Formats: sequence, structure tokens, C-alpha cells
Amino acid sequence: MPPPPPPPPPPSPGASTTPHYAGQQSWVNDSAGRAGFGARLGAYLLDVVLYGLAMIVPVIAGVLVILLPIVNNCVSVAGSADLICPPGVPSGSSIAGGIALIVVGVLGVMFIYVRAEGKTGQTWGRKIVGIRVVRVSDGLPPGFWRAFGRELFGNIISGQIFYLGYLWMIWDKDRQTWHDKVAGTVVVKV
Repeated sequence: MPPPPPPPPPPSPGASTTPHYAGQQSWVNDSAGRAGFGARLGAYLLDVVLYGLAMIVPVIAGVLVILLPIVNNCVSVAGSADLICPPGVPSGSSIAGGIALIVVGVLGVMFIYVRAEGKTGQTWGRKIVGIRVVRVSDGLPPGFWRAFGRELFGNIISGQIFYLGYLWMIWDKDRQTWHDKVAGTVVVKV
């Protein structure tokens, strides 16, 4: 039986002990490792399409729960736009159930998006494009609540005045949007 390998040498003074992800670059002082506008826009557009498709499923299901009782039980008057339904159609429970299905489904997809960003720094679109959101302080993924705040600020503030908060990264020396600055994050190439 061979002897066990020697222990790794202690880190040199001043060396970082922060864990690094595969492909993580020295982005702290290197703006070349940061994602550019085109990559970020591409990831955003992919996310809109992919997560939007995921949201369509509960929306369609909710609409069907609301409309199927109407389609199955109501009749239209010939030559008129009137619709005659028996009492209780549509029922309050079918309307409430359909709305609940839509709301829970949409919130579920939004939770999946924020959780992915917080846990790995990558949403589906960012993974395809090859970029990641990390904290400026240590290069790790932002965590759920920081990612939630980042997205909330981005969706409410950064897009309000001609998308200036999103476009800010074009001329910012650190390539950060307003919501990056607020959340203490930066988007890097993987």
C-alpha cells in the first residue's frame, strides 16, 4: 500500500483562499473577464423566451380552468354577441382556481429563475451564452436574497428611464448596470 500523498502546502501570505469556479478569471481588476453588452443582451433575450415558454404552461392551464365551463355550458344567441349561461356558470370557484393556477405558476417560474441566479449565478440564458453573475466581494454566486433584490431593482428601477440602468454598463468602467451596483454584483465570462 503506497503512503498517502503529502498535505498541500499552506497558502502563501496574501494568497486568496476563496474557492473559484471552473473558468473563473481574475475579474476583480480585469475588465476583460467581464461580460459585454452583447452577451448580456443575448442571455436576457434567451431568458425571456425560455422562461416565457415555461410561464405559458400555467397560464394556458389557468385560462382553460376558467373558460371550459363557459364553453361547455353557455350558448350564443344567433346574430348577436350575447352569451346565455345557466345560473352559476362561470362559477366563482372555477374563476378563483384559474387565477390561482396562473399566479402560482408564474411565481413558481420566477422563483426558479431567481433561485438559479442566486445559487449558481446562471439562468438558462446565461448558461447558454457562457456568463455568470457573481458578487464583487468574493466572486461567488450572489445567493437567493441578493439575486432577488438585484432582479427586483433591475425590473423596477433600471428599466424605467429609457433602460438607462441597463445601458449604464456600456460606459461604466466596471461594466456594471445600476442593479449590479446596488446588489454588489458583476457579470463575468465563464
